[in-house]
Amino acid sequence: DIAIIWQIKDLKLKKDDKYKEGEVNKNLNQIITARSRLFETKVHLELENPRRGKEKFNPNSIREIYLISALLGKGEEFFSFMETRKGKLIHTFTRGFTEIILNELDTIQDFVSYIKEKENLLSYVKQITLLGGEEELLAYYLMNQRSFSKFKGTSLLMIEEGCWKDLLKKPEDIAKKEEDKISYGWDGIINMAHTSGEGYEKLARELARPNRFERRCLSKAFFDGNVRANSLFKGDSRQTFRRVIKSEGTTYCFVFMEDHEPRERRRALLGSICFIARGIHNDNKKVIGIATEMVIRPKCSYDFYLSEIFEWTDKEQKQMEKLQKITGILTDPQMEHVMENEYPDV
Repeated sequence: DIAIIWQIKDLKLKKDDKYKEGEVNKNLNQIITARSRLFETKVHLELENPRRGKEKFNPNSIREIYLISALLGKGEEFFSFMETRKGKLIHTFTRGFTEIILNELDTIQDFVSYIKEKENLLSYVKQITLLGGEEELLAYYLMNQRSFSKFKGTSLLMIEEGCWKDLLKKPEDIAKKEEDKISYGWDGIINMAHTSGEGYEKLARELARPNRFERRCLSKAFFDGNVRANSLFKGDSRQTFRRVIKSEGTTYCFVFMEDHEPRERRRALLGSICFIARGIHNDNKKVIGIATEMVIRPKCSYDFYLSEIFEWTDKEQKQMEKLQKITGILTDPQMEHVMENEYPDV
């Protein structure tokens, strides 16, 4: 339910190292026109990309709209990081900041959270001066629990140059990036789902919802489960290792089985575990399941499962209890609680 409209141009500087005002205004007007055509003219549009294929665009499904104008040429010395046209806010990125933000906030949740908080900031601080690029504002955001709430009641805000460089030198930030390396294993699973066929697109979107820190936690849980499965049951026949994680809004089920087991059996088991987990963690309506082999190796097969049961009735409860009785799944689970800090103590 979020739309981000990008407009990307390579503008040239004049001799005075300024953009031509007319060209900048043309860009900003173009992005407003794009927004209008998408959401106000009600023209029937069809979107297409290599992974998702063709789909009809439904403007009524969108709840949040963000406009970004990225000027990827050589930047001005002093640059406005936000503009307003026809009452709409437009985020203006330089080439340097575009590279920084897409590397630093490289999940959709992290990216949108910053854009939204930046717009909130502009709703209560009327004048903001950055001595440097927008990365100085981003640095403050990251160093203050990803919030600008401290600035409420401030009429004039000035952020000095150097905040971004200071952040990159902080031991906590260096440690965070080291800890985040494992999270890109989750990105690999998302890519696997994307390439599994048209029916897996919705699943891939759900897998992509977690932010970078959440992906780190999920990746650690998945990899640790894989290691335990490999060490505990390697070589045994018809053995499985299961792990269920209750997250906010979603329950994740991981299954590891010997690779000689039929895929049909693995898929059926994954579905059963996800159904039972939905009943046990009844406040989560959504369940995502991932199954793979026990043996750790560079290439392996995956099975996925996505379920959204919005109402859990007595009928589902009786089915779950019957399935539990037959399979013994999650009748006596071993509970573990793990603490993880986004910025590790150093």
